[in-house]
Amino acid sequence: MQRILGAVILIIIFALPAIFGPAWVFFALALIVLPLCQYELFKVMLSSRGRLLGWIATAGSFPLLACMYYGNLTASIYIMCITSLAIILAGLILFEQGKAGAKETGLAIFGIIYPLALSGFWLLVRIGIDGRFWMLFGLMCTFAADAGAYYVGKNLGRHALAPRLSPKKTIEGLVGGFVSSIIFGSAFLFITETFFSLEGTYPVWLIVCLAGLISIIGLMGDLTASMFKREYQVKDMGHLIPGHGGMLDRMDGIIPVGVILYLIIQVLQ
Repeated sequence: MQRILGAVILIIIFALPAIFGPAWVFFALALIVLPLCQYELFKVMLSSRGRLLGWIATAGSFPLLACMYYGNLTASIYIMCITSLAIILAGLILFEQGKAGAKETGLAIFGIIYPLALSGFWLLVRIGIDGRFWMLFGLMCTFAADAGAYYVGKNLGRHALAPRLSPKKTIEGLVGGFVSSIIFGSAFLFITETFFSLEGTYPVWLIVCLAGLISIIGLMGDLTASMFKREYQVKDMGHLIPGHGGMLDRMDGIIPVGVILYLIIQVLQ
């Protein structure tokens, strides 16, 4: 019941406004969700005395996301570099005071890229041509792959995929997620072209290949979060959502998908 309640909260507060609202609503939600993911990661990785490094990275997240929303990648790179320099300076001071080390400084800089900058590519997807379609397509394929992998793996899984990273994931689940992503992605294209209009024309073979690729990239995102959990010996990255853990626990699969989706869309256009 708690898990269902958590899912309902996610849908009402985040999913529905992001899907049906204009691009600026999606951007406003990103300004809330992504720094939260970053905060959860820093809470696990950084000591209390080195937490200042994380706060500097979080402060840089807002202008970085704003630049990505307005499609200015050059400015985004500048902000990433300036924020990194600020973290390095703070790291030197904290190291001299015996409060933080080189590892924590590097982890704080890493936190600008993962989960923040990688997730920010979803903003670029949303503001582009057929942005709502591509956003929904990417999310649907990711979630379909996750669900397909879970049910196939649970019922038919026999061969472990990555026992150190995630003991319950299986090769059979990987195949199930791959097929599920293709089915739902293709169905979504058919429904969209039948009942709605798109500015671009997208061949079925491309959608099939992209949906399959998304299932693999989404799995990589899932396993990345698992790697951090194993490294720092935590069950969940946070406790914000009842029955689901933290925000990063729900976002992990889609974090790298936006990058691949954006790059392929740019090639198409």
